[in-house]
Amino acid sequence: MKAAMDKLKKMREEVRRIDREIIRLVGKRLELTRDIGSIKKAAGLPLLNYGVEKAVIENARAVAKDLNLPADFVKSVMQLLINESRTQQERLHYSAYSGEKETILIVGGAGEMGRWLATFFEIQGHEVLIYDIVPGGNEFTAVSSLEEGLKRASCVVISVSLDVVPETIDRVAALNFKGLIFDIASIKGHLVKSIHNARQRNALITSIHPMFGPNVITLSDKVIGFCDCGSTEALNRAKAFFKDTAVREVDLDLYTHDKAISYVLGLSHIINIIYMKILSDSGFHYSELKKIASTTFLSQMITSSSVINENPELYYLIQKYNPFKEEIFDKMKHAMTSVIDYVLNDEKEEFVQSMQLSREWLNQEKSSGKE
Repeated sequence: MKAAMDKLKKMREEVRRIDREIIRLVGKRLELTRDIGSIKKAAGLPLLNYGVEKAVIENARAVAKDLNLPADFVKSVMQLLINESRTQQERLHYSAYSGEKETILIVGGAGEMGRWLATFFEIQGHEVLIYDIVPGGNEFTAVSSLEEGLKRASCVVISVSLDVVPETIDRVAALNFKGLIFDIASIKGHLVKSIHNARQRNALITSIHPMFGPNVITLSDKVIGFCDCGSTEALNRAKAFFKDTAVREVDLDLYTHDKAISYVLGLSHIINIIYMKILSDSGFHYSELKKIASTTFLSQMITSSSVINENPELYYLIQKYNPFKEEIFDKMKHAMTSVIDYVLNDEKEEFVQSMQLSREWLNQEKSSGKE
């Protein structure tokens, strides 16, 4: 027994030694990738290079095979290292702002996205002011009125509740603010009239949509939609705040934005909300279902939980102001009825064909070589 315990102790010491060496090598790798980031930035190269990352993963798979290690496990480890390298490269080398520093007033700056924007702009070197009817923390300089903030600002970012955005645009425009104005609203259709009226007052206005939430640390692999509202100058000035980051820009007109968002947000939100409602009305506790959960169920719960734990008022407003909601809801009803009828009426071929057509749609980008 003693011999076995002594052997176990030595083996555990060897594991700790190996762990230390692994961590040292991880540190060395991150040091090298930080230096690579510096060189890429100086050479004007983009942060993301999917070809290089793909080669790293393929090499890791080959090494895993040579060493008889699980390929998926090795891939997940390498993906963690790649993500951390991206994060550090962005923070150190791709988050600079090369333009003229501005004084930015964030209307709604006490909210979660307002605070994220305030932190982002402050890191970029801008002066940040916040105006909010809800008292916020002391991290940023607050102004007592919209008028006071506008007098000091060169740019206004509107980060308020969806139902308040139009009147906020109206108020800023009515005060003849001549700096840049842009909102971050998830839905744009109900803003069109206010944006048009602001343009009639010669306001420099555009609209953007960050496709991420306030918990984002790095902009690597993140998307911002930029909506042209008729002023190239306003659009380019808004883009300038993000051009030295790793964010991916997508240009959209207001109509196309809302059409796409009705699927990307509206449909995905409502399906997960309905899914969670069915489960909560099932008579089972979540813990009971989790005990016998399938991989599909657990994966779906990760997505559905992330939706159901978000701000319900915001998610309601996204549905309410979606100009395509009736079209989406009609398609949902038709799809649900069709698939249910396939099963109830024993229409196997129709059910199979429905899944096959969806699979073909999902894989068409890969087969055309666009991914």
